[in-house]
Amino acid sequence: MTPKDWHERYVTTNTPWDLGQAHPELQARIDAGQLAPPREGARALVPGCGHGHDALALSAAGWCVTGLDCVELVTAAGGLGAGLREALAEGGGGLEICDALGFKGQQKFDLVFEHTFFCAIEPESRPAWGATMQGALAPGGQLAVLLFPGDKPIEEGGPPHRYGVADMQEVLGPEFGLTGDEVVSKAVSKRSWQERWVVFSRSAKLGSTS
Repeated sequence: MTPKDWHERYVTTNTPWDLGQAHPELQARIDAGQLAPPREGARALVPGCGHGHDALALSAAGWCVTGLDCVELVTAAGGLGAGLREALAEGGGGLEICDALGFKGQQKFDLVFEHTFFCAIEPESRPAWGATMQGALAPGGQLAVLLFPGDKPIEEGGPPHRYGVADMQEVLGPEFGLTGDEVVSKAVSKRSWQERWVVFSRSAKLGSTS
């Protein structure tokens, strides 16, 4: 899908991926202290942030959050999307309207939160997603993934496209090690397919290409 296609989805409110709030699993883990920033000023990236519910939850938890989306409309839409850029800026972050697959920030991030972005891109674009993660995540940082849809029949196509941990690992490369993989305890009732909470940690010892 192109930015024009996504824009049309927002204009017509054909956005079934939008929960109207942060994903309950993300919020539960924030509340439990599992996603506390490691230090003041720690930076988090949320690609494909949409109306920004997840990004705002991380910002409220103390992260300096940068949200990425290809649709400018998210800054003017109703609900939590209104004033998203300003809200994130209050916490030291911001919103960038761009193709997240080509994002090249000037600073590295301590956390990347992935939710309904990987499943929305075409499978042939996954290597570009991997390159974005390699360029964005700092050594020692974490990639937290709300993996969905984990058990959708492949023949149904997408988006959302079915994928698993192995699909992500293939494009992330050996610098990223799997440190968590479990079915969520706070699933979204309107979603028909499995959701998993997956975490990759990037090696703190990288070569000259880091």
